[in-house]
Amino acid sequence: MACTITIPGIIRLVLVKKPDEMVAVNDASMVGRSLSGRGGVMNRWIAAKLAVFRAPDGDIWPAFRDQLDPLRAARQAALEVALSNVGPLLQRIAPEIVELGSYVRNGVARRNTGVIVQQAVGRLFFTDYAASEESYEAARTLQTWLSAWPLRAYRIRRSGALQASLDRIMDLSRGDMACAHATALAMENLVKSVELMRRLARHGDNLAKIEPQDALAHSLRAPVRVVREARDEVRAGPVWLPSRSLVLLAVESARRQHPVPSFAFFASAWNRCPAHSIVPALLAGVWQAARADTRGRA
Repeated sequence: MACTITIPGIIRLVLVKKPDEMVAVNDASMVGRSLSGRGGVMNRWIAAKLAVFRAPDGDIWPAFRDQLDPLRAARQAALEVALSNVGPLLQRIAPEIVELGSYVRNGVARRNTGVIVQQAVGRLFFTDYAASEESYEAARTLQTWLSAWPLRAYRIRRSGALQASLDRIMDLSRGDMACAHATALAMENLVKSVELMRRLARHGDNLAKIEPQDALAHSLRAPVRVVREARDEVRAGPVWLPSRSLVLLAVESARRQHPVPSFAFFASAWNRCPAHSIVPALLAGVWQAARADTRGRA
């Protein structure tokens, strides 16, 4: 059951963990991604943190656009079509898949696996995208910014690391905000999945006996949480949401209760991840590459 926390003047929060409740809340038209900052000090602070994810011209990164935003819908549909061409895209990033497969098999990589994942994701958008330790560190800084408590967030901003990281990610993404989001924020779930595959491969003969789809089911991870706001008082299925309450959707917790790959991507919802086809195929490809022996035979 959803948990509501209200401290007048401080926070107005609803935490949603159950899959059926999450689907209902996510689909509610009065629940949006844009945050007004109303409802308490913490509401205002979280809204300010998310407000940095904009292009230099003020345009909003796609993951922070609302359900009824026509520009979001158009861009999301176009990207979904582009990323649905799974076969050629996997061929494009075949070197990165082999590199990740080698890491899963041997536990050794010539460079940080986060860099490899970031480059693979970036090359789904641009064939010559080149990740580096510096670009991955920029992504890690932005991920830390999202989860940091006030003092640490203040230090990240004060040091200039926040703006430098945003600039580096946007420059590498050539102004493409979907690429920026994918290579800065969304990619970390892939990094977690690769690490889980490595852990799975270390035990017994798992690498030989577990098929790619089963390895995918074991290793796929969703975002820990995503943030929404109820603009007005509304009932979404069994969940009552007070006006201007922050809504935390604990996506990974819900996915574990409903362990099918499509749930991690909201694949049947308005906000489905455009990469809902390519990401599972990429991870299955990594496991398959890991199963190949040093002579390249499966």
